[in-house]
Amino acid sequence: MTLNNELFTKHLQGMVQFPTVSSVDPDKINKQAFLDFHKYLEETYPLVHKTFDKAIVGRVGLLYHWKGTGKSKSLPLLLTAHQDVVPEGDHSMWKYPPYVGTLDEDGILWGRGVTDSKCNIQAYMDALELLIADGFVPDYDLYLAFGYNEEIMGGPEAAAGLIVEELKRRNVDLGLVIDECGGIGEINGKPVATIFPCEKGYGDFEFTMEDKGGHAASPGKHSSLGIIGKTACILEEKLFPQTLTEPVIKEFKARAPFTEGPLGMMYADPEKYWDMLKLICAEDRQLNALTRTTTSVTMAKGSDQANILPEKSSLIINTRLLPGETLDNMMKYFESIVPEGVKVRLVKGHNPPAVSSTESEGYKTIVKVVEEKYPGITFIPSMLTGGTDSRFYCDICSTKSVYRFTGMRHTSKTGGAHQVNEHIDTSIIADNVDFYIRLLLAYGK
Repeated sequence: MTLNNELFTKHLQGMVQFPTVSSVDPDKINKQAFLDFHKYLEETYPLVHKTFDKAIVGRVGLLYHWKGTGKSKSLPLLLTAHQDVVPEGDHSMWKYPPYVGTLDEDGILWGRGVTDSKCNIQAYMDALELLIADGFVPDYDLYLAFGYNEEIMGGPEAAAGLIVEELKRRNVDLGLVIDECGGIGEINGKPVATIFPCEKGYGDFEFTMEDKGGHAASPGKHSSLGIIGKTACILEEKLFPQTLTEPVIKEFKARAPFTEGPLGMMYADPEKYWDMLKLICAEDRQLNALTRTTTSVTMAKGSDQANILPEKSSLIINTRLLPGETLDNMMKYFESIVPEGVKVRLVKGHNPPAVSSTESEGYKTIVKVVEEKYPGITFIPSMLTGGTDSRFYCDICSTKSVYRFTGMRHTSKTGGAHQVNEHIDTSIIADNVDFYIRLLLAYGK
């Protein structure tokens, strides 16, 4: 079996050329772009499409199933990723057009979606195409699930949720789920593998204040926007308390050997040194996000003209919930601290999904596969502060084995996800394919 990095790059290059942008309004997505992408997959991976049963779920969601021999007692394996990408923004700010898939002389591939997350679809498909050609047949059932609105957190019709409902209808109980994020990197020149067994919850809350409005030349003591401004200050001042959760304890302990001085000592026993450690975490954006349910004031609106007192003013905050927190509790808290007359409404959101085990057979399989490729590597379980489609699959994975991890090596030549000039170092593409080949061969043994 030959890993042809040039061919893999060409396949990803082709995927980038389809503008599969998701939209909050599902009626506004470019459905044809997704259907053309499906056709491209069929043409590029004929063995996969000959071997798997494929179903369209929702508008353009993809669900593939390969029924194994049944010799393994392991529950099915599911590999998931999303077809959709975020809007490309101002084309004039891109070094190369976002939907051309330009490969430059340094081996860098440019385009929207090369890292988030069409590289995962490409890696799954190329790994399977090679395995099928080599005569591989799994002893377990294998599923592929590709949604179409992950980038908007699912919106009014979450594709991943629809796929889960279809799997429930089929009475599927998953043994291992793999999604985007994580990967192989280095700390102090030593290899590390970051695996995310959990992610934070999500909530957009709206705060509104109504007033009789009028002419700005005759204001009252406070306008509705003034009250909303005061609300914003309260929300930023009255933060949720810092909490040391089990996933973060594990991460700190894993990072301790790579951290010198007093901080390394505290990482080694975070519970003992929590009173000091939380002061350090509060001053660091990333550490703060790991140890607190965060609230970010992101949007506000008053009147449409400077000389009009607004009859209704509003602001929206984005929250990311630690495991154990709930949207209901947040609503009650917000209602208890806002000024009188301010109404609170949950616009959209979801509670944190279950935390997966780092002792499961699925986790051990990932560790074994990675260790074989990178002997001596250190594993760092962590909590993803963003969100993925993987949260939906927690409900149908009785083994608590839902992980956000890829075999991608991180280099300084890859970056730009959600920004202009998204790009990937093509020298690492074969490593990702290799990881999934190894995983598919090892699972169920």
